[in-house]
Amino acid sequence: MHRDLEKILKEKWYLVAADFIAVIAILCLDLNPHDGLEAFLAVLGILGASLIVVIPVLMDGGDKKERLAEQARLRTALAAEIDGLRDDFRAGTEAVSRRVGEIEVTARQAGEAAAAAVAQRASAELNALKAALTALEAKAKVLEAAVAASGSSAKQEAVEELTTQIEALAVSVRGSVADVEETAEAVKALRSDVTAQQTSVADDLKKLREDLKKSGQKAAVATDKLSEALESVQAEVKAWQENAPVASAPRPSAVAAEAPEATQAEIVIEDVKAPIESTIAAAAEEEEAASLEAAFTEDVESAEVAPAPAGGGTVLTINLMIGIGNKPYVRGTGPGLSPDKGQLMTFLGIGRWQWVSPEPDAPATVEVWKNDQTPLGEPLHLSGGEPVEVDESHFTGS
Repeated sequence: MHRDLEKILKEKWYLVAADFIAVIAILCLDLNPHDGLEAFLAVLGILGASLIVVIPVLMDGGDKKERLAEQARLRTALAAEIDGLRDDFRAGTEAVSRRVGEIEVTARQAGEAAAAAVAQRASAELNALKAALTALEAKAKVLEAAVAASGSSAKQEAVEELTTQIEALAVSVRGSVADVEETAEAVKALRSDVTAQQTSVADDLKKLREDLKKSGQKAAVATDKLSEALESVQAEVKAWQENAPVASAPRPSAVAAEAPEATQAEIVIEDVKAPIESTIAAAAEEEEAASLEAAFTEDVESAEVAPAPAGGGTVLTINLMIGIGNKPYVRGTGPGLSPDKGQLMTFLGIGRWQWVSPEPDAPATVEVWKNDQTPLGEPLHLSGGEPVEVDESHFTGS
């Protein structure tokens, strides 16, 4: 109570002074205290003068409740924004973790399958070699028994047959050894491929971790900015409460004057959100520009680049900016042309395409189609042996 009284005397001293002057003025009227009517008028005047202080104090109490309610609403809104950013960051982290796990599982399965296939092939080759050696040993034993039972001529024939079989087996063994060496080289190449793939996966994981770290830093910066904005809003509201102007008399517009406070707080929130939104928009624009550049580079690399023929002939050259990802085709009647299916034109440069007739002296009627789906402009009649060049105005009709 003492603190409230001190605050009233400090902030509303002019109201107290006006009330004191009004009371002194009533007392200076020198009303007769023994007269009942004059005494009643004096008391009524003093009570009316006290309203100069009482009414503004009551109005200030109502405004204070509204300010506290508005401050609580602003705190709730900022807390919701921070929670939303944290949820988005958590969802992105979980998505990256799932993607990393999928990449690791896919690489592991591919390596295991390739190693199993190579091991199975090597095992089959070794089993075939063992079977051939076993058969050779059996034949050698049979030949030894036949030589022991026969004479010298039969012995010579048996030796020659044995030599032939040994040479055939040697050839078979060499082939098996070559297959085993080839299998070993394939295993070595596969291991190197698996190692390269693991290295690539490790690089991708490192990149993903770096991107995740950067996203976390951005989210932390955004959270710090929101926290700073909340603290600044609280400081502004507190300063406004301490230095709020008070009217000398109650007015209906006193409550309406508090409305700009909420507007200022909302402006602070928008100022905090603006850098985040601008950063996201800039990243999206950079990604779109990179994708357009990649598509244009792919079109240029995939197109067949060839210089214009130096000796003339039936040639059609067009200067047309058909757009990134689009290509011109030619249909018509003449050598190498069909009215139903188009033929891709040769890329000479940016916005410059060419079609060369396989028969330099033959005339042709040519139609240019966009992506072999949409006709462009009117058909062109080419005289035999003469090059023709048209500009973009032929296709736009200007």
